[in-house]
Amino acid sequence: MPVSIKSFYKKLFPARQLLIRQNGEVKHIVLASWLQLFVVILLLATIAWVSISSFRVYTQTNQISNIEKNQLSKQTLWQQKASEQQALHAKQLEQLAVLEQKQALLQSMIESLPASISKETIKIEDELQSPINDDKGEFHEPLIDEEQKNKHANLITPITFAARAQQLTQHYENNFALLDSEIDKRHSAILAMLKGAGLESALEQHLTLSAITAAQGGPLDLFDEAKIPTQFLAIADKLLLLNNLENFLTELPNSLPLDAAKYYISSNFGLRKDPMNSRRAFHKGVDLAGWHKTKIFAPADAVVLRAGRNGGYGNFIELEHKNGLVTRFGHLNKIKVKKGQTIAKNDVIGLMGSTGRSTSTHLHYEVLIDGKHVNPLKITKALSLVR
Repeated sequence: MPVSIKSFYKKLFPARQLLIRQNGEVKHIVLASWLQLFVVILLLATIAWVSISSFRVYTQTNQISNIEKNQLSKQTLWQQKASEQQALHAKQLEQLAVLEQKQALLQSMIESLPASISKETIKIEDELQSPINDDKGEFHEPLIDEEQKNKHANLITPITFAARAQQLTQHYENNFALLDSEIDKRHSAILAMLKGAGLESALEQHLTLSAITAAQGGPLDLFDEAKIPTQFLAIADKLLLLNNLENFLTELPNSLPLDAAKYYISSNFGLRKDPMNSRRAFHKGVDLAGWHKTKIFAPADAVVLRAGRNGGYGNFIELEHKNGLVTRFGHLNKIKVKKGQTIAKNDVIGLMGSTGRSTSTHLHYEVLIDGKHVNPLKITKALSLVR
């Protein structure tokens, strides 16, 4: 040991005596220098150990506090994300309900289209079944030992649903627009035909009668109109009106009462020279010539108003159809119906003959609308254009 250190050691820790008095006796204990040094070192070591331990406890306490704060923050973030996802899910369910109602209405309209409009132009895509999430894993509360990337993997906004919903929305809009165009086209064609054939009053009667509730019923299955755009509902109303017009067409005498191959027109409607006296006269119907006893058919559903002999008509039948239309048949060889009888379209009502004021075998056929004679050929031709 160097002299300077040894001198400092002897000076700082000289040998000391410790006097102890006990029971009237005095004892002394010599405290060697090395012992004093050991005690000092032991005290310093103890102080250092306590300081280090306290610092470690303090540090660990801070770490635990930070972990708790961090976990609480993560828990709050998770709850916020969970609320956002629940809100998104609710929004998706609402969008899904709207899409389902649009599809239901579109499907119902397609099934209700008249035969005059092709259903092939309208195609329904697969329904959007439920909200879609790109990540198929389970969404759960975050755990302490999860990595940040894995913790929030399920919180990504599901864009697949939004894209699919937008695709279906556009699909429905296109189909409804196409339906609207086809319905308007058909509706205009029918109205133009009815106007050209002079059937406006018959149509008016039909619309009035159709507004009166007939024998109808069935389980109530309504659409949720609050979820369907008003323009789509307006198109549905147009289809209802079109189907009403189509029904009206089926009620009209839209064909002549003979098989096409078994007659020819021997006298047209309107001004002509009378076949008996060659004087100018107005012919209120058309004459359809054919073989003797050719079958005569009802041109539409009807009720027999008259059936029997009627002056110049000879054997005569008068039928009352819907919407103010009446048809008359003259010069029959034989009558096969009775007054008050209900008959269906194409039922045989008589046989062609030459009774009454007639020069040869033929059928005299008349059509009246609200008591006014109209040209039967004009009606059948007009109706054939919209079939």
